[in-house]
Amino acid sequence: MKITIHRGAHQIGGCITEIKSDNAKILIDLGANLPDSNAKELSETDVAELTQDADAIFYTHYHGDHVGLFHLVPKTVPQYISKGAQEVMMCKYNALKAHGDYSKELDALERFHHYETKVPVDIKGKIRVTPYYVSHSAFEAYMFKIEAEGKTLLHTGDFRKHGYVGKGLFGTLQYFVGNVDLLIIEGTMLGRKGEKVIRENDIKRNTVSLLKKHKYVFALCSSTDIDRLTSFHQACKETNRNFLCDIYQKSVLDIFAKYMEVELFKFNKLFTIHKLHTANPKIKAKLSHEGFLMPVRASQIELIKDMLKAYDDEPAYLIYSLWQGYYKGTEKQVNPQIVELRGLFPDRILDGVYDGFHTSGHADVKTLEEACRILRPRLGIIPIHKEALSSYQSLDIAQEFPIIESSEQIENVEIVIS
Repeated sequence: MKITIHRGAHQIGGCITEIKSDNAKILIDLGANLPDSNAKELSETDVAELTQDADAIFYTHYHGDHVGLFHLVPKTVPQYISKGAQEVMMCKYNALKAHGDYSKELDALERFHHYETKVPVDIKGKIRVTPYYVSHSAFEAYMFKIEAEGKTLLHTGDFRKHGYVGKGLFGTLQYFVGNVDLLIIEGTMLGRKGEKVIRENDIKRNTVSLLKKHKYVFALCSSTDIDRLTSFHQACKETNRNFLCDIYQKSVLDIFAKYMEVELFKFNKLFTIHKLHTANPKIKAKLSHEGFLMPVRASQIELIKDMLKAYDDEPAYLIYSLWQGYYKGTEKQVNPQIVELRGLFPDRILDGVYDGFHTSGHADVKTLEEACRILRPRLGIIPIHKEALSSYQSLDIAQEFPIIESSEQIENVEIVIS
């Protein structure tokens, strides 16, 4: 067996892992580099060369740093993702096609194959891939148990324990995955040990408190983060505030509700923005009396300006529920639209992790260590999705398990880290 970490060992995002057995080869994720990366992105020719002999590509979830190069893959290579994740991606690109040509992305998505949690996918009788659902800041994220050449390994993808369904993490690892030979595990939070990690339910409670004090609240957040949107929606239900969203956001929420059986994820208190017209006295009277929380995107700044003018009987507040780097990071990280949007709410911003309205989509260090101890990787741990200067060597588990951070040969397994 040969495991190649093409990208991800020394950077967050842009993940590409190859697992090659006798006469069979799969890739896990084919992610694009994050916008602040200095690395040259792979071209269509590069992707074709990398995937030409692949029997399948499996995507852990739909975030761009894991799936971003999918449209460059040759048509002959099967690509796998969950059905719900595929629908979210289709929804996104159908909306984007109003602003450009995304036919290549949509055509590629139509060809996607599906996997289901706990249902093995057999690749040529040589590699067996079993997906397991995990909590992440994306709907339908998965880790993969991979069996080949008499070895068992787990590729975690991005995961955490502090989301709404995160309580099932350790049980899944213990009772379904079991002990493994090799563990390919993310390490995003290794470089952010000082960052406060709070539970999604705490974000909901904090939002309830805010809505009890203020009538108009906008929430700048990811339009596909099911947990965060659930927190805001539940807070509206508890305070009898309207949960506003535009047609695109509603279409995403409809997909979530379609696939999630738990009542918590049913978005049934929606007021869709296509019904909203600031000149309509009945609508304005309703929203002015009952108040609202509205999830927004940076591209909606003109709409937000119009609403601030229409609903001006008291100051509106902004929940900033995104990464801090988008407004105070490096030149490549900062998003000018986000900076401008924040400027509409001087001294009225509930600011992310500082104020308890944002939390990471990734496992904290304690959870990473506990996951390793449950899985007990016999041959070692291969860290990915981490900053170049952060390392599992700094953790106590480095005394318990080998940490593989360079190319080497281990019991007939060749590890190649680019």
